[in-house]
This record gives sequence, C-alpha cells and structure tokens, in this order.
Amino acid sequence: MRLHPLLDDPTAVAIYRRPVADPVGWPEFRAAAEETMAAIRLELDGEKAVIKPNVTSGERFADPETGIQTHPAFVWGMADYLKAHGAKKRGIYVVEDPRDTDDNNPRHWRGTGYVEMAEATGTHLRCPTSFTCVRRVVPDPLCHAERQISRLVVGTNTVFFNVPKMKTHNLGITTLCMKNLMGVVNVWDRHYCSQSWHELPEEAKQQTDDPQTRRRNHQLCQAGLGRRLADLAKAATPHLNLVEGVVGRDGSGFQHGTNHALGVVVAGTNVVAVDSVTSYLMGFDPRKVIYLRIAAEAGVGINDVSRLRLFTVADGELQRCSDLDALRAQPRFKVISGASRDDVEYNL
Repeated sequence: MRLHPLLDDPTAVAIYRRPVADPVGWPEFRAAAEETMAAIRLELDGEKAVIKPNVTSGERFADPETGIQTHPAFVWGMADYLKAHGAKKRGIYVVEDPRDTDDNNPRHWRGTGYVEMAEATGTHLRCPTSFTCVRRVVPDPLCHAERQISRLVVGTNTVFFNVPKMKTHNLGITTLCMKNLMGVVNVWDRHYCSQSWHELPEEAKQQTDDPQTRRRNHQLCQAGLGRRLADLAKAATPHLNLVEGVVGRDGSGFQHGTNHALGVVVAGTNVVAVDSVTSYLMGFDPRKVIYLRIAAEAGVGINDVSRLRLFTVADGELQRCSDLDALRAQPRFKVISGASRDDVEYNL
C-alpha cells in the first residue's frame, strides 16, 4: 500500500469534509469515500483489500439509514476506488458479524445494504468464526496474552482497512477505530463490555441511585474495556483507518440517539490518533476519554491532538489544518450511558 507521504507518519491525521444534504443520499456517501482516498493518494500493488466496517447487529436493525452502522454506500465507494487503484482482482472483502451472536451459523446480511453493495462491486462478505480465526500473541498485554483474529485481517499480502462509524457509545463514550476492531475477534471472545462488567468488584455491581457512584462504577467498566481495546490494537493493527462521519450518531450508540449530517471522513494509520481527532471533532477531550488514555499509556498512540500533525482536504489536496475547532460538530455529540435519555450524560 502506498499513501500520500504526509500520512506515512503515524501522528498524521487527515480530515475531509464536504457539504451534504439532510438526509444524505447514497451517491454522497460514495463520493466521500472516493474523494478521501484520492486525496490521500491511496494505491495498492495487487494486495487483497480487507475492509472492517461497523455493522454490528445490522441484521437486527436492518436499515442502513439508522446511522448505527457504517453506511454501505461508503464501503461501495471504497470498493470502486480500490478496484481502480491496484487491489487484487476479485480480492476485496468485508469482514464483520452483522448478527453478533455466539455461533458459527451463516449470516445473511439482509436489510443492511451490504448485499446490494457486494453484488454491485464484487466484494465478498465474511464473518469471523471459530474456524476462520488464527491465534495472535499480544505484546506486553494489559489483559489478554493472545487473541483469536480473523485470518483474512492478518493474512499476507493483505491491506487491512478499519472503517468505523462516527458515533458515541453507552460505555466507551466514543466507538470508533479501536472499538471497531472487536468485530475481527472470534465470536465467542469479543464481548469486551460484559467482560469488563464481570471483573468489577461485587460492590460496584450493585444498583444505586447515587449519580456519583454510578459514574465511578461506569468509569471502572470503561477502564476494563480500554485495557482490552489496547491489547486488541496490538494484535490486529490496521494499515489504514477511515472513520465514516458522513452521518454521525450520538446517544447510546444504538436505538437512542440523534443523527448528524456532517459530511466528514477522518483518515490515518494510527488508531489512537484517528480516534482522538474524531472524538475531538465530536465535542470530547480525548485526553479524558478513558480507553484513549489507557491506549496512549500503553504506547499504542498519542491521544493529545496538540501533538498530532493535522491536515484537511482542500481542492483534492492535503493542507495543514489551521483551525481544528472550526471543524467541530455543532451541536456537540451527547453520549448516554444507559438505555434512555434520562440516564447519565457525559460531557468531557
């Protein structure tokens, strides 16, 4: 894979933005993907392209316009671009579990929009199973010494594209590049949120009406998630991250939330850097987002945007970003930590 020389630096992050209608049409998603990839001068040399979007529970929600999943038209634009810029013939794959259940049963992908995308582009849809994962050792682990990872993602002569949705999450605060990697793990092993809950002290699991206690317990759970995500980023490291923020979503990360038509894509090679910039654009201080702080302390990347090299796309070219604050979402994203808007809201 070849990129614009400015993006060879793991501290470099590019921000693309285009005016979009509300609601956003499929051609606008496709154009955002193609124009971003052109601006960062992405070229392949015959490698297989493996794309990991966020389509968690896509079969259950069964509507690509919910704002919950990476839009299929964005991946469509990526596939079209990759075919024209060096990807292996018939070598483009999407890896994700659109059902999120603990079994090896085939996924049908109906209602997600990905079936139509795959038919139009020749992309192969794959779900990690216990039969299609390989063991990867985690260097200097915080939680997991090894992980079972989709062999497609870590295969030779493969470029791994991590393509999350720009949205908030009821535990992680933001769910972007690092959390999106959970979908490349064996289906039985990737329940990081529930694992984090179960490792809490018993007193922290008790129901309470005290907001401070609830927030403190929530932060303990965030730390458990953060340790797991830092390990996973070492075991399954993307070659390129592209956050689809053409439409972003706030709230709980699922049913409860508001969509924001932003026309934004954030790109870079380091998961922490891209997540930090995206979190900042959403209205959060990435230095206070627990999973990003833990990842930075573990040496996975930098979570301070003032220490990153930021670029924007102007007339199809990269230029230094002179005013990051001008690109922040208005209104800022809100995150809801429970199942309703009456629960604790985070403002970091």
